[in-house]
Amino acid sequence: MPSNFAKSSAITASAVVAVTAFTMLMSGLVASQASAAGYAVEDTAITDNFPHWDRLNIRKWPASHSKKVAHIKRDRLVFVERCIIKEGADWCKIRKGWKRGWVNGRFIRTGYHTYASQHPWF
Repeated sequence: MPSNFAKSSAITASAVVAVTAFTMLMSGLVASQASAAGYAVEDTAITDNFPHWDRLNIRKWPASHSKKVAHIKRDRLVFVERCIIKEGADWCKIRKGWKRGWVNGRFIRTGYHTYASQHPWF
């Protein structure tokens, strides 16, 4: 039968492991939230770089496989809230009236520059 000291040592070791795992998990979540925040834009842009007869899909999340929540025509003015860099592409959260969601940055532009990874201000 183990002594009380052995039992308390085992409990203490388990507690240390649990606290360490929790700390690592939380630091990973904070880091992923920080990277998901991306960069603020708070500016207008124009939908472009796709055929005039096609529509730009607005998605629920910043991913091409995410659910489509709306679409928008080419050459429309949209408000860009923020962008993130995900899987080598910039995804931007836009809104146009009641339509709100994520689009790939290569399909919106300000002036001659799109929001596709190479920005003139970087």
